[in-house]
Amino acid sequence: MTDKPYIRLSKRMAVTVLLASLVPLYVFGMAIYWYLTNAQEEQQKESLRNLAVNQAKAIGLYLAERTSLVEVLVESASLEQLSREGELEKVLNLLNQRAKSFLDLGIIGANGYHVAYVGPYHLERLNYSESTWFLKTKVHGVYVSDVFLGYRGVPHFVVAVRKGHNPDSWILRATIDSDVFTQLVRSAQLSARGDAYIINQFGLYQTPPRFAGQILEPAGIQPQDLPVGRVTVRDRVTPDGRRVFSAFYWLEKEGWLLVVEEERASHGVAAGVVVAILALGSAIISGAVLFLLRLMIRQFEAQERRRAALDAQLAHSARLVSLGRMAAGVAHEINNPLAAIGELAGLVEDLMDEELVKASPNGELFRDNIIKIQQHVDRARGVTHRLLGFARRMEPHWDMVDINQVLKETYSFLEKEAMFRGVQVTLDLEAGLSLMKSDQAQLQQVFLNLLDNALDAVKSGGHVTIRSRRNGDGARVTFADDGPGVPPDCRDRIFDPFFTTKAPGEGSGLGLSISYSIMQKLGGDLRLLPDGGPGAVFEVNVSPAGE
Repeated sequence: MTDKPYIRLSKRMAVTVLLASLVPLYVFGMAIYWYLTNAQEEQQKESLRNLAVNQAKAIGLYLAERTSLVEVLVESASLEQLSREGELEKVLNLLNQRAKSFLDLGIIGANGYHVAYVGPYHLERLNYSESTWFLKTKVHGVYVSDVFLGYRGVPHFVVAVRKGHNPDSWILRATIDSDVFTQLVRSAQLSARGDAYIINQFGLYQTPPRFAGQILEPAGIQPQDLPVGRVTVRDRVTPDGRRVFSAFYWLEKEGWLLVVEEERASHGVAAGVVVAILALGSAIISGAVLFLLRLMIRQFEAQERRRAALDAQLAHSARLVSLGRMAAGVAHEINNPLAAIGELAGLVEDLMDEELVKASPNGELFRDNIIKIQQHVDRARGVTHRLLGFARRMEPHWDMVDINQVLKETYSFLEKEAMFRGVQVTLDLEAGLSLMKSDQAQLQQVFLNLLDNALDAVKSGGHVTIRSRRNGDGARVTFADDGPGVPPDCRDRIFDPFFTTKAPGEGSGLGLSISYSIMQKLGGDLRLLPDGGPGAVFEVNVSPAGE
């Protein structure tokens, strides 16, 4: 159809006009996109600058408040008071009631040994006279250390305050909870992909980053290149390969640099605006040009689809008629020898009276086998009876139908196939469903199609549940499987003729369409329930005829 001359000509005309009209529009759109992306990046940088400054102030206040608490404690209490048994523990509890940040407290004498200690570690007999924080505190009086391992072997930092002068001086040291401090620092992140951390003047992590690196490891940043007193924002690639904007700001604490990072914006807003402009412009320009062309092509395609659908439906109907006739013929041919076998088995049973059974050493075995033959004949008759019922595909034949019995008979057709595929089928049938006026044969076709589709959908080890429930005067039957389900983009088309999600050659796409038509004709309905989990759930509502 696409080779017809007038279609080729209409396409050439459409391409020519569209190129002449749309090229300037798209050039204009790219200029807008460039402007918007630059504006978006500048806005993101400004947000990072403000956030870095505000967070630096919050961290500075946090450290100043904790330092002030320790200083007040040193100035207001004597060494004798704080050294009393249990007193330091009371002080630690009071401090944590005021500001939950302290892990332990220790009083260290001028010789570097603990005078008193309370906390989770055993540090009482350790000497700190050579520790950096101890020497710095003795010189400066008040000192907030960098993060270090120390005797604990875990990263931490301390706030230490000296009281008095040598040889009578002593130091009160408080260890800050690193987890609480890290949470405070990370509260500066803008989004789920943002990050905030602190490094020292040597470029080592003082708080752990979220995505790559560990505390006290090199951060890959040169702090010496960053100015003091103002925020610096740079575009850089992190060690884990993320493209980010990083804001750097020196804290008031000597030697600590706050780093706030945010992944570069995806420019989704700018792209959305440009796409909207281009889409609107393209729609206005292209609408008049493409309307007639699309309308013409759609008409031809619709006619071709209708013709193909009718041909396929006729072919499928012919196959169903042939299959029904063949099934009926086979059933009739089997019924005749079955009747003869049943009659002969009954005759033999009548001839075998009690005396004959007792007289023969194998008499009981003969009689048991005759009974088994009759049982299997009855079973075969039931199969042919169901086969004859399935073969009747004419106009609705109204009769009183037992829904549960129809479901059981339908399952018996595919029971062996389910076992062969390794699929477990569960029949959850509500007892006591009332008989209702409907067409048993056509209901059986609907149930068979749905069960066959469910078996195709699940893999080996899968599960299919057939459930029946009372629904007013009628019944509601569901077929649920744990297969991959129906894709969202196919749910609206699942009942269209010749639409199938199976691989080519594995399905005609008519089963659900025919089943839907049958249920409409019988006064009920067939629908696919909304997606509520794995697999698909089809619901059949059966209404009594005339309701």
